[in-house]
Amino acid sequence: MKKKKSSSRRVKLMMIINPRSGRTKHSLLAGKTAEMFAKNNIEVAAYFTSPDYNADYLVREHGRDYDIIGVCGGDGTISEAITGIMESGLDRPLGCIPMGTTNDLARSLGLAANSDKAVKIIATGIPYSFDIGSFNSDYFVYIASFGAFTEVSYATPQKAKNIFGRLAYIFSAVKYMTKIKSYHVNVVTDDRSCEGDYIFGAITNSRSVAGIFKFNNDMVDFDDGKFEVMLIKRPKSLLNAFATLMSMMNRSYKHDNIILFHASDITINSEEPLDWAIDGEHFNDGREIKIKNHHKAVDIIMKKHNKH
Repeated sequence: MKKKKSSSRRVKLMMIINPRSGRTKHSLLAGKTAEMFAKNNIEVAAYFTSPDYNADYLVREHGRDYDIIGVCGGDGTISEAITGIMESGLDRPLGCIPMGTTNDLARSLGLAANSDKAVKIIATGIPYSFDIGSFNSDYFVYIASFGAFTEVSYATPQKAKNIFGRLAYIFSAVKYMTKIKSYHVNVVTDDRSCEGDYIFGAITNSRSVAGIFKFNNDMVDFDDGKFEVMLIKRPKSLLNAFATLMSMMNRSYKHDNIILFHASDITINSEEPLDWAIDGEHFNDGREIKIKNHHKAVDIIMKKHNKH
């Protein structure tokens, strides 16, 4: 007797692949992942990003045709895909195969770095809800920052990133420590205001920032509706500035130059244009910025019982 064919519908997965991230042969990976997903009754369609067609565009144009949005790329590609989900109002979970050089977001969330394990998690894991930030009319996932270390995110050469990984960012941070400039900024949040001269400011929802410094696990909750806000005061000397950086890297954050608190809504005004890095991408002329936490806005597929 012939076996009766299963009537269960196959899950449709949109896999967005950034061919420029990391060091992996993505054409080979695409075939490999499609085969692995097929074994789990998941039908895959691969979409490759390009300068004209970023992940957010691909999600907006095609995301509604799929049950899961998958991303194979670095933090920037993941951020773009989430932007597309937010802009489209899609109710689709996101699955990630981290393939960048530092993978701050992936590392912070505890996503699998191994592609085989990442595929298995997408196929068998469960979605957890995470906070997403809006930056005026744009969106970000894990950081919006300005000042001394901001250039590290987008000015470090891609070739250096591919060769040295996290060390490339640290080398760049030391380099830019010699070019410190302060900005007179007024920061207003839900329950406080701070005005002064700062060399660095960051609004984050991540345990790893630019591959340079980290927050302890108990300091960050990805779905509490609040960001971690860090402001670094103008240093009195280069040695003082370096001591501040070391305090950040050592996770003590007790230096007098460091202001650290939590907030959901932040308005930032500057007397002059600010250069920002939003999830590692460059944004300039930010004189007035409104940042809002969108509580549990996007679902990300995680390993069971591995949300934190």
